[in-house]
Amino acid sequence: MTITNQGSGNAAGMVLRPARPHEMTRVIYLFRNTRLRADSQFLVAEKTHPLPRFVAAAAWWAEGTIGKFKIACQPGLRGIEAPASLIQGVLAAANAARLAAVHFADLLPEGHPWSTVLHSQGLERMRSERSFETGSRETWMRIKRLYDKHQVAMPPVWRTDPIQLHGPEVIMDLIAPHRLLPPEEVRQFWQSTAAAGFDPEMSCILFDGKRPFGAFLARRPADILYVDVQVVQEPNPRLRSLADLCLVYHVVRRVGPDGPIHRIRFRCGETEHRQTANLALRMGGHEMTRLHVLGKRF
Repeated sequence: MTITNQGSGNAAGMVLRPARPHEMTRVIYLFRNTRLRADSQFLVAEKTHPLPRFVAAAAWWAEGTIGKFKIACQPGLRGIEAPASLIQGVLAAANAARLAAVHFADLLPEGHPWSTVLHSQGLERMRSERSFETGSRETWMRIKRLYDKHQVAMPPVWRTDPIQLHGPEVIMDLIAPHRLLPPEEVRQFWQSTAAAGFDPEMSCILFDGKRPFGAFLARRPADILYVDVQVVQEPNPRLRSLADLCLVYHVVRRVGPDGPIHRIRFRCGETEHRQTANLALRMGGHEMTRLHVLGKRF
């Protein structure tokens, strides 16, 4: 389709179209600083004058009934015409695919420049996420002390296994209700070859005998341990607290107080996963800026 200057957000002399096979190397290069799904589809915004050139591109994919997308622009691109046109192109494609909604794939803080562009195209806040950060030394000391104190109360059949000993399907039913990560991303990050995937030793599964009832999935791209999933399925509040302690102790016993991890960042929902938030606060953590998912329902 050709974008003309009729209507808000359109630009004269710009073509919006699917990327062609021979262009994929150039298109993907625009997203060189971001992670994309292998099944992504691509739209490009191409300026036709004075010479044809890509100015921006959108990558989008489906996760169940939800479409997700990212946008990348050439450095120095001014105005919102190209991004706005790409957003409308993604919305049209997702609507044609009969998806229930579309979400911008990246979590954004309040006031982020992308928020203005997304709001201008009809996207609204769908949900928010909270994150809490603790210093690793303080966490190590506190968890070690608590574990030593309460270890005697832990059932002897409990154990934590690093995820490298198991496949992702072991915990899919366990973590599915919490909606922290879609199944496709869990499977992708589980692979030892995945870029910025789960740490195979720090991430673990908590078993009661043969039954998995807890999961701790974390990434370690630098000196921060990012905890994407911390889930315990246990109705007894005391046992649930002990299980949370076991999950974090799995990390503590592998990294000393002065080891390579300097900070731990826990992720949870705006209202869900309060136990994760409470655990982080008990360890002396502080809340980070809240992040938002922007999207549109059809």
